[in-house]
Amino acid sequence: MATMVPGHSQTVTFPQSSVHLPGPQESAFASSHLVAGSGSELETRTHQLSLLVEVNAALAGALDVESVLGGILSRLADRERLSHARIYRLDAPTGELQRVAFGGRNGASRRVVSLKEPTLLAWAIRQKSAVYVPQVDRDPRCQEFSNEEQCAYAVPLQTSTSVLGVLDVAADHADGIRSVTRKLIDQVATQAALALERSELYKQLRVSEERFRSIFEQVHFGVALTSLDGRFSTTNPAFARLLGYTCEELQGKHFAEITHPHDAAASQECLQTLLKDGAGQVNLELRYLRKSGGTHWCATSISLLHDAAGRPAYFLGMVQDIDERKNAEEERTRLQQQLFQAQKMEALGTLAGGIAHDFNNLLSVMLGFASLARQRLSSDDPLQDSMGMIEQSAQRAAELTRQLLGFARPERQQVKPVCIDEVLDRVRRMVERTFDRNITVAVHKGSDPHWVNAEPSFLEQALLNLCINARDAMPQGGTLTVKSETVTLDAQQAGIPPNCLPGSYASISVEDTGTGIAPEALPRVFEPFFTTKEQGRGTGLGLAMVYGFVKNHDGFVKVESEPGHGARFTISLPLIPAPSPQREVRGLGKLQPGQGTVLVVDDEPLVRAFATEGLKGLGYQVLVAENGKEALEIYEQHREKINCVLLDLIMPEISGLETYRRMREADPSVRVVFASGYSTGEILRDAPDARSAAFIGKPYTLEGLSIALCKAGAGMPR
Repeated sequence: MATMVPGHSQTVTFPQSSVHLPGPQESAFASSHLVAGSGSELETRTHQLSLLVEVNAALAGALDVESVLGGILSRLADRERLSHARIYRLDAPTGELQRVAFGGRNGASRRVVSLKEPTLLAWAIRQKSAVYVPQVDRDPRCQEFSNEEQCAYAVPLQTSTSVLGVLDVAADHADGIRSVTRKLIDQVATQAALALERSELYKQLRVSEERFRSIFEQVHFGVALTSLDGRFSTTNPAFARLLGYTCEELQGKHFAEITHPHDAAASQECLQTLLKDGAGQVNLELRYLRKSGGTHWCATSISLLHDAAGRPAYFLGMVQDIDERKNAEEERTRLQQQLFQAQKMEALGTLAGGIAHDFNNLLSVMLGFASLARQRLSSDDPLQDSMGMIEQSAQRAAELTRQLLGFARPERQQVKPVCIDEVLDRVRRMVERTFDRNITVAVHKGSDPHWVNAEPSFLEQALLNLCINARDAMPQGGTLTVKSETVTLDAQQAGIPPNCLPGSYASISVEDTGTGIAPEALPRVFEPFFTTKEQGRGTGLGLAMVYGFVKNHDGFVKVESEPGHGARFTISLPLIPAPSPQREVRGLGKLQPGQGTVLVVDDEPLVRAFATEGLKGLGYQVLVAENGKEALEIYEQHREKINCVLLDLIMPEISGLETYRRMREADPSVRVVFASGYSTGEILRDAPDARSAAFIGKPYTLEGLSIALCKAGAGMPR
């Protein structure tokens, strides 16, 4: 829309939406004067209405009002023959008026005027009403006006709520400022006040938006705005960085696309709860999916936002990174579970050790009296075979308890040449006796025996653990295959650990036809306490023990598996040449008779009974003590004739080791054979003063006892 201003060649153009139609007051002003006025007055009113339209158009289209006020005042001063027209904005906190616009011929005016000064401007502000001064030279409030200016008019710029500043004008002609001009100035002041208020609100809004945008973009936690259907409309950089996206990439994505599947249902339920209640806030901890595919724990607070009409419009999410804390909590929980498991295993080990100790004492009696009975029978007696079978069964039971003790009290490995074929035979017999009959066991050995340096029971236990794992993977039955072969490895071969040297290795594989192992679990199968078995079915220590055993023997272990196609574990240990045959030291019929006196010290009556009767049969004289205190008293009385002491290590009140030390204080040349069903002699390695003493593990046969006493020098003079 365009308006031609009468008397001027300039055309003022402004948008249709910004046209201000004169209100009732303006219409009344225009009508009354247009009807009653002369032709000259009609032209004046037309000019003023045109100016008001221009002012309204200029102010309506300007967000920064102060930038257009100068032009408006210049047009006003020019049309109404004013010497100057000024607008001052009120700075209430400082109590000052600051000039923001100026128009007219008289450019001399102050930029800042204090409300405390007795000026016309301050008076209009304080009185909140327009002030007309027809003769400025007679009014002390107009001292700042120039000598040429004759009259002045000041109008406060005020809205319904506040005073924003003041508009003042002056004229240098004698007829003053006409009433119609003052009414025009009043209307200009009203429009300027409204425009200044709108401009101030716009500035405040812009500052608020800039402050919000700065906070939104710089805050360290994530902020996201989603539509009611769950799609992101706005996200801040912190949220995008947290998930490895850009803000643009998240735009339009549904929250379910970046939420872990296990947490998506809970998130959706929370949103539905907010919509149902219509207000409130929900807090939850959930995992988000990063762009890279990983997960990230976050604490999320979700609120429902409403529009101006009070209807639900958006969901606002405040997201805090808690991944480190959650990982620490999970690690702490894992360590607590490991500690609990270790404590449980320690308690089980203590119980197993106690049971093994008692079993060994009982087996000592059975094995001992069986060997004693066999010695007293003639060689062709039919009971010889029966006694031999009793001895063999007791020895096998003793081997089982020795393994139980190795589990309960792991000791330093006693490495020696071991024939793998013999170990496989023992494992096969145990597996066939204990596994379900729906599992077929197949053992394939190489053409030549394989020898490695190892602790026999540890190697046997490692293979048993692998067989047990294979059994558990075949609940419906299947085939368990154990195979040994020789392999040659070179330095360039893939999968060889750095600690393993190139050369010949004995390779032992345990393969099943079971369920297999998931790909994500394969890298962790040798971790302590890691198990894929259901609660209560596994400790997660079996494969860890296998890994530790193989690594300590300069070998390596690997696993191959596919879900549904079984698994194969392969142990590789360095091969050694077969050792030369050695004469068996201990066996049936190798009794070593003796002479002299032996003090038997044991808290188990049946063990004392066997040792007493057996030693007497070998030619020894026997003294008996049931505890350390009694043994010390007897040794003090008869030490000159006691050639050797058979001393139990584990006894109440005074232990066997302490009893030995006291005997040695009284007699440094005392000869001792330690016996124990609770240790394989490891305890003596930690006691330097007892390392020279002999040791025999329970259960022992009469032959073994006779050899141990001979080695200790029991029959030799003191």
